[in-house]
Amino acid sequence: MISRRNFLKLAGLSSVALAAGYTTGKLTGNSKPVHFVVHGFIPPDETIIEKIVTSFKQRIKSNSEPIIFSDSKVGEIITRFHNQSANESFERKGKIIYRIKKLNEYIDSDIIISDDSNSIYSINDLNISFFNIRRDIKGGKAEYLFTAEYREEDLITSIFRSGKKEIVIENEKGFVDRIPLDRNYKNILIEGPQGKTGLKIENGFAQVHTSCCRHGICKHSIAGEVGNIIACAPNKVLIKIV
Repeated sequence: MISRRNFLKLAGLSSVALAAGYTTGKLTGNSKPVHFVVHGFIPPDETIIEKIVTSFKQRIKSNSEPIIFSDSKVGEIITRFHNQSANESFERKGKIIYRIKKLNEYIDSDIIISDDSNSIYSINDLNISFFNIRRDIKGGKAEYLFTAEYREEDLITSIFRSGKKEIVIENEKGFVDRIPLDRNYKNILIEGPQGKTGLKIENGFAQVHTSCCRHGICKHSIAGEVGNIIACAPNKVLIKIV
């Protein structure tokens, strides 16, 4: 079981990280994020999905057409709730991506939120809508891994990000390696307190293929875009695309 407490221990009870260190933040409604992500281990409940999508859109204030990656009909439900949440006052034009994937086994439900400052928000720093969602799903069993991501870039940011993407790997001792994402590797082994986490890089995507912890949640995530994160809390391994 991965609790929120154990997940945050990955960063010393702070956040998922920049190479320079770890930060925490407060999720307020006033700031305008250029990168905002909601990760959720959620039950198969349409009401919960509706609340997450609605809260997500209220936060990003964008009616952009979403890209949806789904291995089930839940993707159609996300599309419906996304369209229902349209608001004439939303003017932002960033990129919206939803991902929904059925888990191989039931795990505890929870949500984790980060933004362009690369913070993972503590429970007390969530705004009321996300706080209530987390309250509603806690104690239940998750059947899906859900991600809602918003990103917008100005011209200058796009220019600086036009170079090659890299993977930064960290463990409990700090920086491990920095690897170009355009190379293929079948088996990168990362040491941790519970054993070795196995990572593969193929065709511009990174994925954990071997996990030494009980649930292997990290194996459900695929990273290929700047800002994407794969984390194994029990083995204290962090993989980030920069």
